[in-house]
Amino acid sequence: MSLYGALFSGVSGLQAQSSAMGAIADNVTNVNTVGYKGTKVNFKTLVTQQTSLTQYSPGGVQSAPRTGVDVQGLLQATTSATDVGISGSGFFVVSGQAENPEGYAYTRAGSFKIDKDGYLQNTAGYYMQGWPLDNWDGTASASTVDINGNTYQKSYKNVSGDTYYINPNAVDATNMQALNLNTIGGTARATSTLTMGANLPKDAAIGATSKTNALIFDSLGSSHNLVYTWVKRDQNAWDVEVTPPEGSTYATIDDQTTNHRTYFSAGRLDFTAIPKNGTSFTMDIGGTNYTFGFNAGGGNQNQLDDGVSNNTSTVQATYAPNDTITIDGATFTLVNGTPADETQVDISAITAGDTAAVANAVADTAEAYFDKVRGPGTYVTAAAGVLTSSLPITAGSATSFTNSRVATTTNTFAIDTTGKSLSQVLDQLGLQVNTAMAMAFKDLPVTNSSPASWGGRVAGENGIVFRNADTTNSIAVDASSLTDSSNNAAVLQTVAYDVPALDSAVRWTNTAASKNYAMTFSGDGKPTKFFGSDETAASDPRSQIRLGWATGALNMDGSAAPPGSAAISQFWGNYNSKDGFTQLAGKYQLNYISQNGNKFGNFAGLSIGEDGVVTALFDNGVTTPIFMIPIATFVNPNGMESLTGNVFQETTNSGLPTVREAGEAGSGTVNQATLEASTVDLGTEFTNMITTQRAYSASAKIITTADDMLTELLSIKR
Repeated sequence: MSLYGALFSGVSGLQAQSSAMGAIADNVTNVNTVGYKGTKVNFKTLVTQQTSLTQYSPGGVQSAPRTGVDVQGLLQATTSATDVGISGSGFFVVSGQAENPEGYAYTRAGSFKIDKDGYLQNTAGYYMQGWPLDNWDGTASASTVDINGNTYQKSYKNVSGDTYYINPNAVDATNMQALNLNTIGGTARATSTLTMGANLPKDAAIGATSKTNALIFDSLGSSHNLVYTWVKRDQNAWDVEVTPPEGSTYATIDDQTTNHRTYFSAGRLDFTAIPKNGTSFTMDIGGTNYTFGFNAGGGNQNQLDDGVSNNTSTVQATYAPNDTITIDGATFTLVNGTPADETQVDISAITAGDTAAVANAVADTAEAYFDKVRGPGTYVTAAAGVLTSSLPITAGSATSFTNSRVATTTNTFAIDTTGKSLSQVLDQLGLQVNTAMAMAFKDLPVTNSSPASWGGRVAGENGIVFRNADTTNSIAVDASSLTDSSNNAAVLQTVAYDVPALDSAVRWTNTAASKNYAMTFSGDGKPTKFFGSDETAASDPRSQIRLGWATGALNMDGSAAPPGSAAISQFWGNYNSKDGFTQLAGKYQLNYISQNGNKFGNFAGLSIGEDGVVTALFDNGVTTPIFMIPIATFVNPNGMESLTGNVFQETTNSGLPTVREAGEAGSGTVNQATLEASTVDLGTEFTNMITTQRAYSASAKIITTADDMLTELLSIKR
């Protein structure tokens, strides 16, 4: 029995060494295969149960191939930007189909090239899979990644045009996409994140202002300038306003709470030409409709009449010092000498009985006073001894003033365009717009708010800005009928639009003793609250900016679909930290500002970072993250099944894949323009080849020797 056992033991040796030689052959032939993992054949004894203490029953040997999937190959530099290698553990996720893949495999062979359709495909025909990146739209459930201070989300548009938010832990056709460089083309990306940090001076006087200019881009790639004005309202407390940029319809600042309550809201109207005679536009402010008409040769700048209060007063020839007239609660007194305050009117140099001069003096004093408390406007005028006011004239000394009321209610302002340039017309219009708004918000003195006026012309630009203070009504603007002398549109905002209302809890016009300032600082210069909320009320400090556009670009209003798009996520720093805004000694200083939008540019190439982020490079110098290459790791990578094409498949022995961002939780990093070499060592393989050959010969010798012994045994019978 032992002789026959020896024959079979020798045969097992031949089989095992043949298997070892096969592995060596594969290793040697794949010595230059990118990402190839060498296979080593180990041997284990095959033991026959021994039934006798005096005789031995041979068993033999079995081969146990083991592929060193977890062995790191040498990374070698290449000249191709689409070659990628992994330093550390993990695999690229690939599929045999670029679109609608039916299965996934894993590889470290990163020799990817662009195929005819623009997809990244490696030499074995497998396509790179990963996570598309887009600007973060503020959705709390989105998987986000911060890149260079900007926030992006893992998402893509599905066939219905809806945004699909990727689950980064899943390996399937809905949560992974193939990278297609043909879809990049030119780019114009709207700003969706805006990050800034600055020092607001601790020693600034109450009411002092500082300005920050922030460049943003709309969905068409056009650049715009957001102007922030910071106003010191109290010790350690600042308010802010933002001027809507040219071509916009409105801009809001919304707080950092989940509901994004509106703190500040302002509208804008941009003129391209002087409107022709007889045209007008309307603004519904605080529930009251106001009309602004353009009249060549008119010159009559009407004050408003509320239909109840007295709005005119005639100066009498019997006027005398110490006589008074009360306009909207402010009492103006005639004096014979230098005025002691801003409500006294000096009449000492006026000829006796000159009622027109007295009316002019009262109008000048009253206008200066109301310009100060309500912002520049047209509140009180005088003509031929008659005072006319947009504000109610509630009382007056009978010896000097008699009251009456404008006969009709028109709520109309007439803008004189005779012989005036567009700039002069807009200066006049800005005053009238502020007058109307001051009337609508007369219970809210402008001195208690951030800006110096409710509305007016934008300095250096052909635009009018108006700030909403209503917590119920939006400001409705309709300038669609404004045309120039050639019947072309005289404004950019040719469609009616609304300027959103404020939230009563966080409004910028809050006059209560406890105000919800835009930013409140602690004694060490760190922000403790934004818009009245601290980290216990809103853990995420990011607020937002909403913008409407009259330029054809998508509105940045926070909606998910056209004509809207994501609002701008705004980061001023973390609570109780100095990583954003601070209030310290010294001058105002802008420390940093960044945003993730860009103007139009053609695709010029790509770069891949160690974190797996694929960044598109454009010929305008803009870089935009577009894709993220994930890394899949396994508990037992050596338990995976090897497939043709130098890829592996998960098995029960390997466990399920865990997909991570590169460099996260022990996963490897991605290296651009590198390839992982084969782990085969030719010296070792040739040495193993010799020993395997010898072992094979020895096993064959066992068979021939046992055969000779059997021959001797058979010869005994002869």
